[in-house]
Amino acid sequence: MDIGLAHEIEAAERQYLCARVENLLRIEGNPYGARVFSNGAAACFYVQATPSPMFNRIYGDNPGEPQAVLSLLKASAAYSTVTPLIGKAPAMQPYAELAGASLEKLKGWTHLQFACAIDHGVANRHPFEIEEVTPQTLAEFAEVHAGGFRTKPELRELSQASFAGHGPDKRMKIYVLKAQGQVVAGALMYLADHGVAYLGTAATRKTARGAGYHGALISHRIEQARAHGCRVVAATALANSQSRRNLQRAGLMPSHAQALYRLADT
Repeated sequence: MDIGLAHEIEAAERQYLCARVENLLRIEGNPYGARVFSNGAAACFYVQATPSPMFNRIYGDNPGEPQAVLSLLKASAAYSTVTPLIGKAPAMQPYAELAGASLEKLKGWTHLQFACAIDHGVANRHPFEIEEVTPQTLAEFAEVHAGGFRTKPELRELSQASFAGHGPDKRMKIYVLKAQGQVVAGALMYLADHGVAYLGTAATRKTARGAGYHGALISHRIEQARAHGCRVVAATALANSQSRRNLQRAGLMPSHAQALYRLADT
């Protein structure tokens, strides 16, 4: 495992997730109870309105000083916060120790991280219509995303709001793929500040799967990452998923495994 590359991928994912929480934080009155704070140079965040591990994370500034992470996990336990640990997939055990405390691994939240140099990315040609999201198509993208990830009805408005702002630096790019004028798939790319293009969430309508839309969205984002001058493209997928196969066809290779852990017995 290339530790340097792994940390770059993790930093890109952290920036992407933090940007979504910041979008919630910008809403007048902060109705979702979003908060972003720092642990050294690492941004941490939580959202009171949802227990999702996507939006409630504690990160470590220095892997060699775990006490700060443990203290923040304890202080934010009411918000179901988690911390990601990385390594090789077989080594991600059900329990881990952090500064003498026991952590337990969340079921269903162990993923593989993928990456390749931008010159090694394969942008295959495709016949589909892909465009950057507009205020008019954002709701359609959010609907496709919510369906693909089985978002609970009471959390769909929050999820859409987390995509609604691109931030002052416009690093978050959302693309939609249309068929017969209707949005049938969509995907996100985040341009991290260290030259990594992180291919964030992607989803396809259930009735439109199997048509090659996900692979086309990967190719499109690789092309866009090149246009934006990125040097690395990275992404996340479950080990036994079609997403993994599509990413590897596009030249991305497994870097490491990431598992989410929370304080045991909380």
